[in-house]
Amino acid sequence: MNKEILQPEVQKFIDDNLKTDVHRILLSKPKFNNVSQKELVEQIESKLKAKTKLPTWFEATTIYYPNKLNLSQTSSEITANYKASLMSGKAIVDVTGGFGVDSFAFAQKFEHVTHVERNNDLSLIAQHNFEQLGADNISCIADDGLDFLKNTPNSFDWLYIDPSRRDRNNKKVYYLSDCEPNIATETSFLFTKANNLLIKTGPLLDLKIGLTELSNVKEIHIVAVNNDVKEILWLMTKNFEQEPSIKTINFKNCLKQEFNFKLSDEVNAAPTFSIPQTYLYEPNAAILKSGSFQFVGEYFKLKKLHANSHLYTSKELITFPGRVFKIENIYEYSKKSFKKSGIEKANITTRNFPDSVAEIRKKLGLKEGGKNYLFCTRNLDGNLILISCVKY
Repeated sequence: MNKEILQPEVQKFIDDNLKTDVHRILLSKPKFNNVSQKELVEQIESKLKAKTKLPTWFEATTIYYPNKLNLSQTSSEITANYKASLMSGKAIVDVTGGFGVDSFAFAQKFEHVTHVERNNDLSLIAQHNFEQLGADNISCIADDGLDFLKNTPNSFDWLYIDPSRRDRNNKKVYYLSDCEPNIATETSFLFTKANNLLIKTGPLLDLKIGLTELSNVKEIHIVAVNNDVKEILWLMTKNFEQEPSIKTINFKNCLKQEFNFKLSDEVNAAPTFSIPQTYLYEPNAAILKSGSFQFVGEYFKLKKLHANSHLYTSKELITFPGRVFKIENIYEYSKKSFKKSGIEKANITTRNFPDSVAEIRKKLGLKEGGKNYLFCTRNLDGNLILISCVKY
């Protein structure tokens, strides 16, 4: 951590050059004696990213940012606040503290937060920023999180862990057993330090695989922002042995779409099918990730178009956690049939369809964008169809 970056003249330069081409800065003559051009660019790039991802940090003064990679791996402010809403108590340890966004959110719900980060520079950066943000109930410790827990005699209400999803060669890994720390082998020990654990994993982890690796899972939260799944949260409670609840959340602008179920609900659901009716429904990304393809239709009393399409329809409009469209026309998948529509531009989505979006555009001579939406899927008989819609 180069404290010279915090000097007023350096901070002013960063603020004044947020819209400047960073390549020009890199190639220009050094501006400050103790701050390199590369360091200036890192601060500018990360602060720009924080404008939408971390608005509280962006609006605060004299915040020290890590490089883009560290910032890209941290939680967004909206997902950090959601995690904090799931917990409360006197004491929590953020075992893999990082830049500290989650710890700052936890500080609003706990009397005391311990932020543990083995990278000494990142620990110092987090401590400085907590001071700037007025979070005086967070202690920063530069240590390996598991080593800290093994060496402290204290116990806590909660532990939060975001295992690293990169190996020693900085390549992404996707199984919990390949992450560091390996939660699957450390669960018994972790429950000696707290009765409640919250584990964050990446969006690509299969839920059923996760459930085979983790025990005492009480809830699984699939969190999406603007229909993009950002993280999966595993809430674990000591000695919990019942069926876990699966909670899907999609933050869309100022709204929060939620849908909850259990795996047994999905197994026991009996879907009904129909030709496309008046309205078409596409579940949001969190629901699709959850694997609720039958129960979501049953719960909202919707008909499925095809067993493998995961698109739903109804005669009457309902409120639904996903995209809703009004169906205008249905066409066979052929250039001759679709030519009758007169549509030259459309947003294309495929579900259970053999051709890619690029192949469909080429075959139908369609440009991208516009107000028309085209769902390429199969009907009850398995025939390829094009559903022309407008967004509701």
